[in-house]
Amino acid sequence: MKYTATLIATLGGLAVLSGLPTSALAMNTLSNPDTKAAHKETLEDILPDLQKPELWVGSSAPELTIAKFIKGDSVDSFEKGQVYVVEFWATWCGPCIAAFPHLSETQADYGDDVRFIGVNVWEREQGQERMDMVEAFVEKQGDRMSYTVAIEDGSSMADNWMTAAGQGGIPAAFIVDGNSKIAWIGHPMQIDEPLQSVVSGEFDSAAAGADAWNNQVLMAGFQTMAQSLQSGEDIETARKIGNILIDDHFAEDSGGLNAVAWMLLNSEAEEIGMKDYQTALKAAAIACTLTEWKDWGVIDTYALGMHKTGDTVSAIKWQKKAIELAKLDDEQGGKNAVAELESRLAEYEEN
Repeated sequence: MKYTATLIATLGGLAVLSGLPTSALAMNTLSNPDTKAAHKETLEDILPDLQKPELWVGSSAPELTIAKFIKGDSVDSFEKGQVYVVEFWATWCGPCIAAFPHLSETQADYGDDVRFIGVNVWEREQGQERMDMVEAFVEKQGDRMSYTVAIEDGSSMADNWMTAAGQGGIPAAFIVDGNSKIAWIGHPMQIDEPLQSVVSGEFDSAAAGADAWNNQVLMAGFQTMAQSLQSGEDIETARKIGNILIDDHFAEDSGGLNAVAWMLLNSEAEEIGMKDYQTALKAAAIACTLTEWKDWGVIDTYALGMHKTGDTVSAIKWQKKAIELAKLDDEQGGKNAVAELESRLAEYEEN
């Protein structure tokens, strides 16, 4: 499992390096019109079965079907003029637990202007066993969950909200505006800006809907590429998607570039070869330039690209730099990744 400081949060012809020195590539690719002109297809062309979910930005919010409110005031329905945040979580979900304090702080900041409702979903336990387990869990969280918390009735909320909106992972948050319409769908750690706009009345729902759909398309493309590279099936589609992501969507997104590069470099599919490694190296070089060669996770990918394309001397040089930076990094988990980075360095040195 790769540790990286900038792994995508969101998600090229197979452009070969064409003999350019790496430094020149990193400086010139972003401004080279030829790399983008080749893409007449879009992700939506490649993924024709992709459709907007039944529940989307601008849709009327489904009913609240709650088995029990276990903390805070109960909410029977959405009142006109009131803004709500409906957030989905589970006791086994680490990212959900990590988001609790932020949700609590945001609820405190807005007071009565926004009602936060944390809805428990997707638990293995059911019936009374689930009730008892979730209640004990919430009680143990204490002030980390300082907002209304509820357990869905059966799987109704998961079905009518999460599945209907095409949300396959938690935590997930829905902002419901004063007209009981879905204004925004996303990760609760990214809720601050859209929530402020909804509360102030400045929120552009049409633009938000377009952005949400664009993100949905990007994630679908990214997932399709990952599945193809892992299974070894339909590699040509994976290549097309990688090219489009690199040149048309992630040109200035170091995290996205890094993620695409890492997937290409680590695919064990038989059809993946030197041209793909060169494409990955191109993406990693741009990502390094965007991060001013200070991100150990991106440099780690770049070093792997150098190794895969036969420049072992450069791979060793840059892997040592990645290790040096990781040892100084407390916030992004760099110190925890040092052993993994050093194991790759040892592999390069053996060659």
